[in-house]
Amino acid sequence: MEDIRWGSIIPLIGGMTVGNKTAAGNDPSVIVSYPAFGDNDQHCRNYFQDTPYITIDAATNVAESDIKSYGKIDFMSTVCPCAGLSQLNSAKNTSKGRGSDAAQNEWMYKSASFVLEQVKPKVFWGENAPGLYGKTGEGVVDRLRRIGEENGYSFSMVKTDTFLHGIPQHRHRTFYFFWEGQRAPILSWYRKEAPLLADYLDQVPKDAKDMDRYFGMGPAETDPWFRFAASEGFTPKDLVNSPRGYKSVFDFVQDGRIDTAITWADANEEKKMSNFLQRAKKKLEAGEGLWVDTPILFREATNSLIGRYTSIVHPTEPRGITVREAMWLMGLPHDFELNTTNVNHICQNVPTTTAADWTREVIKFIRGEVKEWGGHFVKQNNMTQKIDISEKKVKVNSVI
Repeated sequence: MEDIRWGSIIPLIGGMTVGNKTAAGNDPSVIVSYPAFGDNDQHCRNYFQDTPYITIDAATNVAESDIKSYGKIDFMSTVCPCAGLSQLNSAKNTSKGRGSDAAQNEWMYKSASFVLEQVKPKVFWGENAPGLYGKTGEGVVDRLRRIGEENGYSFSMVKTDTFLHGIPQHRHRTFYFFWEGQRAPILSWYRKEAPLLADYLDQVPKDAKDMDRYFGMGPAETDPWFRFAASEGFTPKDLVNSPRGYKSVFDFVQDGRIDTAITWADANEEKKMSNFLQRAKKKLEAGEGLWVDTPILFREATNSLIGRYTSIVHPTEPRGITVREAMWLMGLPHDFELNTTNVNHICQNVPTTTAADWTREVIKFIRGEVKEWGGHFVKQNNMTQKIDISEKKVKVNSVI
């Protein structure tokens, strides 16, 4: 069969695009983006150096003719910003905050309108926050469906966890798809076995670039929390494997050791640690919640890699994970380069294995290999392996 011709729009760091290549077997024909994402896209551009990179200029709209010069594109993928629907966004539900009306969602509408009207691939699809699948994202979904309907596309979504795609990271995300025609396919279920975190990290070559650069915390011996744990006779590995089920070093301290830790922090001139513990003690005694920013402990799999949680402790070694290990938790190849000191770019990403699995489903559609069809609007939950919605007709009440 002929190669699948494909491209990316707003690829960000490039995990989605690398995953697309893994499944399609070839490089993208074109990468398209907007000036606002130049810093994020640089990593993807560097990895796919031979692929044309086109910036959509609002003044001249130069990308339209440029993209068409590359011939028919079978599918395009995107990684639009997800802050508008992220549960970690604490802003109010306004145009500047969180929810269906958030300004960040405009990139989903903008990219969908451009691709479906100008590129007209057989499939256009992207990734976003888990909130897109639920009530928070209903307004966004309505608008995306309308854009699809006006251009002759059906629409579907699938909610999944990266852990089910072979990487020991629990990253819950939503993928959304525009399918050419009036019916969306029923996608395959994925439930691959993920290795233990320590075994997975051990796959990274010790001499790989950025193995000497820390993602968050560095050596345990320089961290006051682990120095305190050592004074109590506990190593980082002891805490990771504790039958007490500690999720963070603070859980260990909170387990009957707060007063002792305050005394230790004062004696060792760790003023920041002491102040935090004294505030935490008051809040806990008052039954109030608190925001904890101490090293995080994982044994089997990490939680979702996000900018707020970078102090991940290596499960077997007395240190934090490295930048290279963080990239590997996104499935990025060991020769993939991070050309910035901003490690949060790693988090604004799609794990390559997850992207590759859904790319395979997209390719089945393109090659006419779909065996089961849904309606014009389909919602599948890969975590529960249930089809939540399969509508035969469009039922959209909102107006763009």
